[in-house]
This record gives sequence, C-alpha cells and structure tokens, in this order.
Amino acid sequence: MHEKQLCQILCAYRIFLPYVGITVSSREQKQFRDGIVKIAATKVSAGVSTGIGDHDSKYHGIQESETGDEQFEIADGRSFGQMYHDMASNGLQPVLNDYIYV
Repeated sequence: MHEKQLCQILCAYRIFLPYVGITVSSREQKQFRDGIVKIAATKVSAGVSTGIGDHDSKYHGIQESETGDEQFEIADGRSFGQMYHDMASNGLQPVLNDYIYV
C-alpha cells in the first residue's frame, strides 16, 4: 500500500469513526508521520526497539548481543526527544504515555 492510499484510508476512518484511536508506527517515513499526525493519527511511536528481547535489555541491563533479530525495519528512527520537539514545533501538544509494569 502506498502512502497516498494509507492517508486516504486513515482520513476515511477519522471521518466515519471520529473517536477511534489511530496509531502510526515508526515503520512509516518521517514526512508521512509528520503530516498524518496533524489530520488523522492519535498516537505515534518514537524511540522504539524492534529486536526480540530489546525491551528487556533496556529495563534489565541485558547485553545487546543477547537479543534477537529485529522484527521489522524502522523508517523513522527519530528519538523520543526529537519526536517530541518536532511535534511541539509544528504546533501540536504531545501527550506522553508509558506502560507500567505490575
């Protein structure tokens, strides 16, 4: 699916389901994510890990060599800080969310 088609689908969802959450992952290009967050997306990811076990290495100090292969390629490799800055400089108010491990 091309970005133009994805944009059309996401805009249709936004029109027909105005309260539904739409998440755009870092698999999409920076330019696409910067545009779609203004018109349709409610969530975007930033600073993600795609390798098997990468989250454990972040939170529990496991060496990177002990983690598995990446599950998919990241097209938008911006860090969390850069993503926050880019959204704020475009007039958006980033709202942060993190998972709580219980």
